[in-house]
Amino acid sequence: MVVSRLFGLFSTDTAIDLGTSATRTCVRGKGIVSEEPTVLAVKKGTFEVLDDGKAIGQTARNMLGRTPLSIDVIKPLRNGAIVDFDMTRLLLSHFIRNASGGRRWSAPRLLISVPTDASDVTKNALQQVADRAGAGKVYLLDQPRAAGLGALQPIHQAKGHMVIDIGAGTTDISILSLGDVVLSRTIPVAGDTMDEAIISYIRKRYNFLMGPDTAELVKNNLGSAHPEAPPRPPLKISGKGIISALPRSVVVTQEEIREALDPQVSQIVDCAGDMIARIGPELSTDLISSGITLCGGVASLPGLPHRISNATHTPVVVPQDPRLAVARGLSLALKYFDDFLPLLECPEDRF
Repeated sequence: MVVSRLFGLFSTDTAIDLGTSATRTCVRGKGIVSEEPTVLAVKKGTFEVLDDGKAIGQTARNMLGRTPLSIDVIKPLRNGAIVDFDMTRLLLSHFIRNASGGRRWSAPRLLISVPTDASDVTKNALQQVADRAGAGKVYLLDQPRAAGLGALQPIHQAKGHMVIDIGAGTTDISILSLGDVVLSRTIPVAGDTMDEAIISYIRKRYNFLMGPDTAELVKNNLGSAHPEAPPRPPLKISGKGIISALPRSVVVTQEEIREALDPQVSQIVDCAGDMIARIGPELSTDLISSGITLCGGVASLPGLPHRISNATHTPVVVPQDPRLAVARGLSLALKYFDDFLPLLECPEDRF
């Protein structure tokens, strides 16, 4: 215990919420220090990051759909899982180096959030990627517990708490008690699939093609999950006509986008209802008082808390700035590292 505390004094303990769309970095004693898109730009066929290694995050995201053949813009995570380990290593190296103030000799303890259904293969791969990125000992904390902590829910008590974390790549739905997961399910329906649903809907309705950035803009400005959501004015968007192949614009309404998103929202709501139906009466009773904690970027979708509450007969709570709930939980675990150590998993300890 003393050695652990001394180690924490002389290293830059770091936590990373490695998300499909955005990565947030926390440093012990400082909290959340950065939030950047999980994107990087490299010279085609190489591991050389453009702009002297600086084309990571927003700089790289701005290049999406606008690059020449000599440049690859890569999103190394899809549906919450790593699909390109070499590029993930470059990303982690960047975040670790920035967190340590550029001290290349620093090998910080690294805490990473993972989905509850992450396989041993994925966890071992994360360990290897983090090792190659310059981290010290690597620890893992599942996203629902991190989100519960970040939402300031007393998940360590003998009382049931439900957390729905809707990110960009996946939705994690879990029931927690006594600091552990009672029941959990991860589904590949989240912010990115909602953007894809909008693109598909508008393409079929208007013979019109928009890019993913425009779809996200439409979702953020017109998206809703319930007819009683506050009304918003129509939005004019620009893109490309499918038949003419020429630039054009169309005007879309809130009702259209709600219709486009309804299948995605319904899957999340149905999954939450199925989860509640599978638990015992004691935990069901707990949820009446503790409610459902809704986290992640999509938690801000107007009408979504009302839709989930109506379907589950359970109150829904949305914490302040819900997209940062997991990162805040990781930051809290860093601050009280020794106290939270029993909740953490260390892949290398299995060997």
